Amino acid sequence: MLAFVLVIGLVTALPLAVRPASAHEHVTVGEYELTVGWRDEPTVAGYLNGLDLGIQHRFSNGTTVWVVGVAGNLTAVLTTGPKSVSKALEPQADRDGWYTFDVIPTRVGTYTVRLQGTLGTTPVDVMVPLDDVSPASDFAFPVADQPASDLQSRLDAANAAIAGLQVQLTLAVALAVLGILMAAAGVMMGRRMSRGPRKEP
Repeated sequence: MLAFVLVIGLVTALPLAVRPASAHEHVTVGEYELTVGWRDEPTVAGYLNGLDLGIQHRFSNGTTVWVVGVAGNLTAVLTTGPKSVSKALEPQADRDGWYTFDVIPTRVGTYTVRLQGTLGTTPVDVMVPLDDVSPASDFAFPVADQPASDLQSRLDAANAAIAGLQVQLTLAVALAVLGILMAAAGVMMGRRMSRGPRKEP
């Protein structure tokens, strides 16, 4: 009975010991396999996240071991659009063979990470795409009320647009009236000229 309980306990604890890497990329470099992705998924702009990098050594005899102690052997460069930043890797607590760095992705869109260095005698230089970063609004509930400053800014912009339209309308009316007056003056002058000088009897 005790053995049965121990087996059940181990089976239950297994999912907690191995975190699933659902949206991670797998890259093979020589005898090494790199599992690369975001530490927390889905990734939301404006919230703390980080790299999730696992490194395994796959030997020719079929055995596999997690590679520890190589954080200083690799450099990581995170890139989105024209922006990039270098990050130092650190081992993850309680996860042998897994490494990370902290980052708050502030922009929505596509990110990539470049890993360079060596694993043993194997050179490493890979560019790995990460899952797109989503806006917080995709997950927000309930929708946050807009700050009063934002509403005032929009109101000021609307008032400025209305004032601009009023100026344009006033100018258009003035030009129209001027055109009418000039046309009337032209008609009157035309009539006078058509009558010509009166002949004496």
